[in-house]
Amino acid sequence: MQSCFTGVESTPKIDYKEDKGQKNSTSAEEEMAATFKVEPFSRWENGKAFYVTSPRISLALTGISPQTVMPASGDTIIYTGRRTVTDLTGDEIVELQFTMPRTGSELAYRTNSTVSTLTGRNLLEVPFTIDLALVDNVRQTLKGKELFVKTNLWFTPAGNSVNGRKFVKVAVTDVIPGNEVYPLKVIFTDDKDVSRALYMSAATGSRWTPREFQSLFSFTNPRQNYPQITDAIWHNIINSKVAKGMTKLEATLAIGSPSSIDRGHDHSSAYERWGYSDGIYLIFEDGLLTRHNQ
Repeated sequence: MQSCFTGVESTPKIDYKEDKGQKNSTSAEEEMAATFKVEPFSRWENGKAFYVTSPRISLALTGISPQTVMPASGDTIIYTGRRTVTDLTGDEIVELQFTMPRTGSELAYRTNSTVSTLTGRNLLEVPFTIDLALVDNVRQTLKGKELFVKTNLWFTPAGNSVNGRKFVKVAVTDVIPGNEVYPLKVIFTDDKDVSRALYMSAATGSRWTPREFQSLFSFTNPRQNYPQITDAIWHNIINSKVAKGMTKLEATLAIGSPSSIDRGHDHSSAYERWGYSDGIYLIFEDGLLTRHNQ
């Protein structure tokens, strides 16, 4: 094959259901994801609990007494109320107060906002924490459900990254607090009765990296959407493997959309070179995969 690539073109987003046309309606998965929200400040009550994700929370909190012990990762702090204090500019701002059950320490977080500003907000985030009401909500919704997982980026319950499989049925066994990047850790058993986990974000929260429910799970078996794909090729897709003879759609299902596409042609065929950020490349001739370096 003689190379005559015409240059890098912008990569169109390739959807798992691109062969079925565009869908404008909201999916059931998206509707569920929209319910996974952090409570607005107007609904906070004394006793509200927060999970601490990092000891760096000491940068945001102050101790109310000289003997205060600052929280460590994994600690819980409890909201005990608010008070108004005067800042250096003379403004009256709200200070939130917390206690840490492990040590009994009393802590404060200055919001730098007035009462009227604060109560009008839809969202107030305490740095380096996860709202445990959010975790409880998602746990109550998902625990016991059977779903189909859409990603192979799995973790052990202890948090170690492992190679997973996509489009297989799993049963959710628990939802626990996540980390600084994703507030939720969804624990499940797969179809081989092995316990694994996925990190997931919520519908609200400016600190979280987007990775919401609909991008991770499906209520229905994705296999039903592709009756034209053979069982042998579907086995490769489940295990995120490409193979010669795959179509562009099949390759996309297996390893995702490329970061770049080079298109060209020779005397007898048109071809494309798909490039991925991790160095993988795929070469298609007349729409079928002929070479790859996976």
